[in-house]
Amino acid sequence: MTNKILLSFSGGKDSTALLLHAKEMDLLGSSDIVYCDTGWENPDTYDYIQYVGDKLGKEIIALKPEYDFIELAKKKKRFPSSQARFCTEKLKLKPMKKYIAQFLPDCEIWVGVRAQESASRSKLPMRAYADYYECDMYRPLIQWSWQEVFDIMKKHGIKPNPLYSNGMKRVGCFPCIMSSLEELRNMFDRYPETLNKLIEAEEAIGRSFFPPVKIPQSHHTGRDPKSGLSFPRVIDVYEYLIDPNAVTLFEEPAESCLSYYNICE
Repeated sequence: MTNKILLSFSGGKDSTALLLHAKEMDLLGSSDIVYCDTGWENPDTYDYIQYVGDKLGKEIIALKPEYDFIELAKKKKRFPSSQARFCTEKLKLKPMKKYIAQFLPDCEIWVGVRAQESASRSKLPMRAYADYYECDMYRPLIQWSWQEVFDIMKKHGIKPNPLYSNGMKRVGCFPCIMSSLEELRNMFDRYPETLNKLIEAEEAIGRSFFPPVKIPQSHHTGRDPKSGLSFPRVIDVYEYLIDPNAVTLFEEPAESCLSYYNICE
C-alpha cells in the first residue's frame, strides 16, 4: 500500500480540482502538495498558490530547480523552443523527480490531467507506472470535463485563478514559449508589464524569445549576422499584434466577459 501521495499543483484549474478531490477522499491531510517554481509565472499565479494553501489550511511546497527560467536560458545561451523544450525537463521534471526519490518505493504521484485537453492526453490511462519517476502515477480526473473542474471549486468556495477571468486558457509559464499569437495579444492587453518582461529577457539572453516563423518575415527587424536570416524581436511581435493593418486573426469578444470558460461573474 502506498505510504506517501504527492499531489502535483500548478495553480491551474485542473490541479486545484485535484486537491479538492483528494480533500473529499480525506487524503489531503496525509498528502504533500508540491509545485515546481520555474521563476517565470505570473504574479497572480504565485498569489493564487498562496490563496489555495490558506483556504485549505495546508502547506504547498515549492520545488526549486537548479536554475530558474532566465538562468537556464543564460546557461543554454538561448530560449527553449518547440523543437528544444529543455525547460520542461530542467524546471519541472527534474525537481519533481528529486523530491519523489526520498519516498521511494512507497510513493504515488497524482496529477490533474484530463482527456478533454488534447488528443494525446485522451489516450492516457487513469493509472500507470511512471518510469521517469520510478513510481505509480494516478490521473483521477482523466474523464472529467472542465465544467466539473469549476463545479468542485465552486462547491468548496475556492475561486479560480484570476488569469482565467482575464481570458487565459491555461496558467503556467507566463508567457509560455508555446503561446499562440492570440494568447500573446491578450497578455499584452491585460498584463502590459509582460512586454517589458520579455524585452528585458531578450536583452539578458541576447537572443530572440520567438522563432522566425512567429510572424511574417516582413515584420522582422532582427537579423543574424552570421546567417543573414531575419528574426522577430519581442517588440516586432507586439507591434504586429496591435497593427490593424497587419493582422486580422482575432475577433473581439462579443460580451464583456473575457473568460474562455465563461466564468466571469
